[in-house]
Amino acid sequence: MSAEEHVFDLLPSYALDCLDEDETILVSEHLAVCVDCRAELSACQFTVDQLALAQPETVPPPELKTRLMERIQPAPSTDQARLSWRDAFAIFLRHTAPAWGAAGLLLLLVLGVSNIWLWQRVNQQEESQSDIMRTVALSGTEVIPDASGLIVISLDGEHGTLVVDGLPPLDESHQYQLWLIDDGQRQSGGVFSVDQEGYGALWVSSPKPLSDYSAVGITIEPAGGSPGPTGDRVLGGSL
Repeated sequence: MSAEEHVFDLLPSYALDCLDEDETILVSEHLAVCVDCRAELSACQFTVDQLALAQPETVPPPELKTRLMERIQPAPSTDQARLSWRDAFAIFLRHTAPAWGAAGLLLLLVLGVSNIWLWQRVNQQEESQSDIMRTVALSGTEVIPDASGLIVISLDGEHGTLVVDGLPPLDESHQYQLWLIDDGQRQSGGVFSVDQEGYGALWVSSPKPLSDYSAVGITIEPAGGSPGPTGDRVLGGSL
């Protein structure tokens, strides 16, 4: 496989250690020679590591712990008890994930992490809101109404990761460009492409903390990006 034949669609499963042996070897060999896929993998790994902190804080009902304890009886064996939640979740995904597309995998990841997070909150209700990462949902415009996106912003507000779904692949002469908006001024947050399923990810770069911006938008621009927006706006959201 050449560097031009990217493995974007396999990277979410690779980050979760859900590929079979042949696919793992294929992706590992490709990553050794492809800078674009290594950057994409870094964004996927960041999202996997941080999604557990991305949910808003809520107080679960008092009876939740009792119901959960009843469901997990009998108690697991000693070997099972040594498994971390991430190891157990990865084993489950390894048996089921190859049949999913990247968007379905991401959805299951969010649901699984949400359940794990809720269990942790039963025993850690005193954690403060300042320890929760922010997420910003992006909505499609009239140009591509079915498109969607999510930005996960770090705890310090300095940087983040963009994940999009439902955007049509562009020809080689065009890319999508993220714009960070502050008081009507637009600063480029990076350019990216999507795979054949419409999925893409981007590590968001900016000259100042993302928390200082009021909104974001995504437009179609010439490959490599533009100094300012010139193409159709396909996604947007408020920070």
